[in-house]
Amino acid sequence: MHKLCVVIPMKDPAFSKQRLSPHLPASVRKALAIKLFKKTIMSLNGAFPQWQKLVVTPSLYIADLATSLGCKVIFEAKGSNLNTALTQATEWSMTQGFSHQLILPADIARLEEKELNSIAALASGDTSVVIGSAYDGGTNALCTTPPNAIGFAFGKSSSYEHHQAALEKGLKCVTVQPKYLSQDIDHPDDLRHVNDVVDSLIA
Repeated sequence: MHKLCVVIPMKDPAFSKQRLSPHLPASVRKALAIKLFKKTIMSLNGAFPQWQKLVVTPSLYIADLATSLGCKVIFEAKGSNLNTALTQATEWSMTQGFSHQLILPADIARLEEKELNSIAALASGDTSVVIGSAYDGGTNALCTTPPNAIGFAFGKSSSYEHHQAALEKGLKCVTVQPKYLSQDIDHPDDLRHVNDVVDSLIA
């Protein structure tokens, strides 16, 4: 049994990237979300074949795609938000006996093996919570030992919220902001990180 489970939450791509709607048509936003998701899974498969990948999603299309890429899949409960979906995934990680869990979004422009190795190395010691902070104060990576070490507070300023949750439980916590892992695709300015991808989808 692998000790680390990577959880990748993925909403229905038809409803992804809503904040980019003034800049990209719906068809391109959907295609971009799918392309970034596939790139994320394939990067993880290539660099970390020993890690279990678990996708939590409401989308049958994403579930089929994830399965074809070798991931385990669970469907999030109807009416779930991101944090409740991640709690579902964490329950699965616990029942499967994983000692560590790493939550990663599906829209990181560039996953670097060195950055993820660094986070995993921090979690392999006595650090219960490792936070990869996004440039805007969100959380782009969250490694917890055990998987249910803290509750989830993804959303605005979640890096701070996760840090506080660890402190309140008396857990050792480290926050890092890796160069590439801190960059996701949520706002119009973020599109500069994937201009080549967007151009290929529009062409």
